[in-house]
Amino acid sequence: MWLVNFSTMATGNLSFGLFVLPMGGELGMSRGLLGWAITARRMAAGVSSFVVGRLIDRYGPRVLIPVSAAVIGVALLTMSRVNSPWQVIVIFGLLGMTGLAAPQNIMTSVPVAKWFRRKRGLALALAVSGLGIGGVFFLPFTQWLLGSVGWRTTWVVMAVIFMAMSIPLSAIFLRRQPEDMGLQVDGRSPAPTAAGRTSPSAAEETSWSVREAFRTATMWKLLLAFALAGVAQGGTSVHRIPYWIESGFDAQIVSFSFAGDAGGAATMALFAGWMADRVPIRIVAAGSFTGLAVAMGLALIGRNEFFLFSSGILFGLSVGAGMIVHSYIFAEYFGRAFLGSIRGIVLPVMLISAGIGAPMVGYIRDSSGSYVSSWWMILALNLLAALIISSATKPAPLAVREPTLTL
Repeated sequence: MWLVNFSTMATGNLSFGLFVLPMGGELGMSRGLLGWAITARRMAAGVSSFVVGRLIDRYGPRVLIPVSAAVIGVALLTMSRVNSPWQVIVIFGLLGMTGLAAPQNIMTSVPVAKWFRRKRGLALALAVSGLGIGGVFFLPFTQWLLGSVGWRTTWVVMAVIFMAMSIPLSAIFLRRQPEDMGLQVDGRSPAPTAAGRTSPSAAEETSWSVREAFRTATMWKLLLAFALAGVAQGGTSVHRIPYWIESGFDAQIVSFSFAGDAGGAATMALFAGWMADRVPIRIVAAGSFTGLAVAMGLALIGRNEFFLFSSGILFGLSVGAGMIVHSYIFAEYFGRAFLGSIRGIVLPVMLISAGIGAPMVGYIRDSSGSYVSSWWMILALNLLAALIISSATKPAPLAVREPTLTL
C-alpha cells in the first residue's frame, strides 16, 4: 500500500499546481476553469465512492487497484493529447471516478484499517507516508520535466511510472482482510475453542452498521467538520503554487518548498499514527486543522523564502496528521465490518465540499486579481472545523446504548 500511495503522486494529486501556468497558457484556461478540473475529479470520486466502498468491503483491493490503475494510466496518456479545456475537465472526472487517484482515497486506507486494530494508527501511518514521500520525489521531478520536455510529455512519463509501480505488486500481494487467509485482525492465528473450532478474540471491536452510525451525533459533527475543511482544502489544492510563483518566487524554488510540504506530511503521518494509538483521535484532528489555519496565516504575511518554506512545511505537517485522521477515525469510532460502506457515504461530503472550494477560489482570484480574501476565508474555515471536531467524542458502545434505545 505504501508503494501504491507513493505512485498516486504521479497522477497530479499534489503536483497539478505546477501544470497550472503552462497548461493554462497554452489551452487558454482561466484559474476558474482549472479549478473546475479539480472539482470534476473530486465530484466524480464522491459519486463513485458509494459503490467503491461497497466493492472494497466485498472484494478487496487486489482486483480494484490494478483495474483502476490501468484506467488512470490511459487517462494520463490521453491528457498529453488534449487541446481544449473541456477535455481536461472530462479526463480529471475520469481520474476521480476510479476512486484511486482521488484525495483521501478509500481504496488504500480501508484495507489497511481492516487488517489492524491494536496498532492501526502505526499501520495507517506507514501506508499513508507513501503519499508524502511520493510528493517529495515527484514535485521537483515534475517541475524538472516541465522545464525540460514540456507538460505534454510530462504526463506521458507520469502515466508510465504510475502503472509500472501500482499494477503488478497490488495484483500479486494484496488481500481483502485477514479472515480471508484464516487469520484474525493484527495477523493473529484464530484461538481454538474447547470443541476444536476457532473463535474471534474477546477483545474484538464492535462494528456499527451504516444506519446505526448515521444515527449518532458524532457522525454528523464529523461530517460538518470535514465539509468545512474540505472547502478549505479544495481552495488551496490548485492555487497555492501559482500564488507563490505570482508573488515573485522562482518556480523551481517553489517546487522544492512543496517537496518540503510533502516531506512534512510523510514525517507527521508517522508521528500522528503513533499518537492516534495513544491519544483521542479528535485531538489529532483539531491540531491538524489548526495547523492548516496557521500555515495560511504565514502565507498571508510572507514575503520571502523563510515564509514560503515555513508555510509549506507547516501545511504539510498538518496535512500529514489529517491523512491519518481520515483513515483512522471512522474505523476507531464505528468498527471494521462496514468501514468501506460508511466511508463510501462520508467521502462524497468531503470531496464535493473540496470541489466547491477549488473553482470558488479561482473565480475570486480572476475577479479581484488577488488570493488574499480567499486565504482569510480558508483560515477561518479551518479554525471552525478544529472547534467542531474537538467535540466529536467516540460514541458509546452499542452494547451500552441498545438498552437505553428500547426504553
